[in-house]
Amino acid sequence: MTSRIAIVGSGPSGFFAAEALLKSNLRLQVHMFDRLPTPFGLVRSGVAPDHASIKGVSRVFDRIAEDSAFEFCGNIEIGKDISLNELRRTYSAVVLAHGAAADSKLGIPGECLPQVFSAGQFVGWYNGHPDFSDLRPDFNTENAVIFGHGNVAIDIARMLLGDPQKFRKTDIAEHALDSLRGSKIKTVHLVGRRGPLQASFTTAELRELLLKMEDMRVEIDAAALHLSSSEADELSKPANAVAKRNIDLMREVADNSHQAAASKLLLISFFESPLEIRGSTKVEAVSLARNVIVNTPQGKRAIPTDERREISAGLVLTSIGFRGRALPGAPFDRLTGRIPNQNGRVQLGDGSTAPLYAVGWIKRGANGVIGTNRADAAETVACMLSDYTERKWLEPDLVNRGKHALPPKSTSFHDWQLINQAEISAGLAVERPRVKFTTIADMLDVLPQRQAR
Repeated sequence: MTSRIAIVGSGPSGFFAAEALLKSNLRLQVHMFDRLPTPFGLVRSGVAPDHASIKGVSRVFDRIAEDSAFEFCGNIEIGKDISLNELRRTYSAVVLAHGAAADSKLGIPGECLPQVFSAGQFVGWYNGHPDFSDLRPDFNTENAVIFGHGNVAIDIARMLLGDPQKFRKTDIAEHALDSLRGSKIKTVHLVGRRGPLQASFTTAELRELLLKMEDMRVEIDAAALHLSSSEADELSKPANAVAKRNIDLMREVADNSHQAAASKLLLISFFESPLEIRGSTKVEAVSLARNVIVNTPQGKRAIPTDERREISAGLVLTSIGFRGRALPGAPFDRLTGRIPNQNGRVQLGDGSTAPLYAVGWIKRGANGVIGTNRADAAETVACMLSDYTERKWLEPDLVNRGKHALPPKSTSFHDWQLINQAEISAGLAVERPRVKFTTIADMLDVLPQRQAR
């Protein structure tokens, strides 16, 4: 008999899990659920608009979706439209791949002031995610501060300091393009609480920001690039090859930072933590503490000193990491923001419910690149196949007995293809790759079955 697998989430980790399952020699049906009518997760709503080559991975997902044993079930929120417990009674096994959509918090006064946005909010806004289409960032200010030294922070800096005319050639949301055209931002402060050795940039992203931006001067905290002898020894280790390339690149740029005349300025600083975001009706300034790095039993930590400085700014973006959200019916570790698991195995069933597994960021935390999810999914699927051999999946006769119909609002992969084509057609009319729908209602309105109602 055919076993049925439910995958909750349609980002890279979910698709790579589907791929590994469909390549097994088992008779399977794979149903992938997403609360949005559109698939692909962060490939659609998290990758920077000017990184079209990275978004090209969606073609791999298209091929996976062509398998007759695969079915996409969009516009269905697990935990609301269908409970997780119901899935575990009507599928042989359930895979959680719903990512890490919650932003980590600074936990300081003023974090809730207007014009303070998290990376997830801001990236979702310029990518046209329906959850954030109503965001109203105000670019009527010359100074912006970004907290965080990772690739998402780099993306945000590039969006704030880049030429909006070049973004027109991308799939950036129309509302974001219009707003950025009128931006008065001249200076962006990229602030990190630790040193250059601990920054989590990838070299390609850092090089793009530092060397390939037009009309932008870069100033880097050169003192932070002078490492102690112990740091230099640490940097020479093979495990720190990326950090070494990054520091070499930053030293090269710092040596030439005052030679270029430009109308925009990127300031990169290290060893600083935010103490307070100040303002009356909106953000006006941020207060920073100088840090030192100390060794603790938990590893290296940034400890604030009494040294302070303040930056005037009208816009603050926080890019200090992402956390998963609890899903009713699944265990959740609030400290780590992940689902507790062992190599992807979360909970075995009790004979009347299916076993539960996890892949991607909800499994391992928000780290790695898109390709990391393929090996991650392979590890989880290996556990799944082992459990199948040991007859730990819910028996097919029990699955078939409990089958239920999907809610009528469910969208299929074919529906997504219609939405996709409508966006591309709208883009052709204005000489853009696509014009994204930024509300679920607009997405559904292009579907014939909705129009017929």
